[in-house]
Amino acid sequence: MGLWSGKLGPGNLATLVTPLPDLMSLASAEARIIMSLRIAVMSQKCYRDARPYLEDRLGSELAVSRFLIMVEAIGGAWPESVKIGRACCPHTMPDEILLLNMLRCAVQENRPAFDALICEMIAPCSRDRIYLDMSNFAAVYGTRALGG
Repeated sequence: MGLWSGKLGPGNLATLVTPLPDLMSLASAEARIIMSLRIAVMSQKCYRDARPYLEDRLGSELAVSRFLIMVEAIGGAWPESVKIGRACCPHTMPDEILLLNMLRCAVQENRPAFDALICEMIAPCSRDRIYLDMSNFAAVYGTRALGG
């Protein structure tokens, strides 16, 4: 019997109201990725180059380049605007946590789990590109930092 079958038990209700983690509860590497995502989007909206702000967080110019390529692929494929928090906000947004989960799957080379996360909203060709871009970013950012 599924979650939406008509009977909503206490266990199912608890799953629906589980709060998202805040930045302080995430591993530092994951928190830096979320903050880098916020900086990249904010910089793009302000017509500024995000690279100087990202290199300290991501560790190298190559990591920054691959990160920005990944963010561009995600932005181009997402059916709506990716919802992110403000740079000063300690709370995470559902899209940010989804992106972290996608990145974890890419690090673990678990393509079926990656596809399962976004198969209903992203076309296969775009999923291929995002998966490859995430794998390329993780290769230079460090897979141990991301649970790989």
